[in-house]
Amino acid sequence: MIEPHSAAGSTRVRSAFADDGDFEDLLRAFAETIPEKRQELRALHRGGDLDQIRRWAHQLKGAGGGYGFLGLSRAAAELEQACQANDPNRVVQAVDDLVDYLDRIEI
Repeated sequence: MIEPHSAAGSTRVRSAFADDGDFEDLLRAFAETIPEKRQELRALHRGGDLDQIRRWAHQLKGAGGGYGFLGLSRAAAELEQACQANDPNRVVQAVDDLVDYLDRIEI
């Protein structure tokens, strides 16, 4: 199943690999880390270190693709670019969008 592409907050998202039994354990393990990822992102943002946020977003961008969440990769790429541009308003929006995406992941 291809991941839905829709407005933020409107639908649950599933991995492009959700129907592949070989990925079931990996996807569940990834899903278990989502609360920690949300917390870490919010903590990094509160700390205000854009370079550290950028590095974190870059790693999550790769993980999103690896786990079949292309929208996660897109959201993380936007955060990475917002940090590179040193645009605080864009960073706030990108953090919110990324957390929203993480909240909508379903396994």
